[in-house]
Amino acid sequence: MSNLSIEALSRRLGTGILEDTAYIKSIPHFADCEIAIRVSGHSMYPKYCNGDIVVCKRIYNHNYVPYGEPHLVVMDDCYLLKFIHPHPTDKAMYVLRSANEKFEPMEVKRIDVLEVYLVRGKFELT
Repeated sequence: MSNLSIEALSRRLGTGILEDTAYIKSIPHFADCEIAIRVSGHSMYPKYCNGDIVVCKRIYNHNYVPYGEPHLVVMDDCYLLKFIHPHPTDKAMYVLRSANEKFEPMEVKRIDVLEVYLVRGKFELT
């Protein structure tokens, strides 16, 4: 498991990460959150729309990921906003599901997941 700073994560993943989260962290519900990122794409529609900003708390122990909740999943070359589920037969894998049923679930090796962030809330664009 990696321990990337927000700046390093931003360099690794590119645009979309809001590096100045002081205002967001001043909101009591988000005080324990470490990252805010702009949603890109439609795989989590209608729950999260392209352009929304999700605010996330890091899950340090991947053995205690709250399944079925939306998470930002960081891998070596990408990040995904998905619902995390345990794999039905392989404990070394996760199943990542989209809110949009047009997108197929994907299986990823747990070892390939560098960081996991629980989505605590969002800001919608109007």
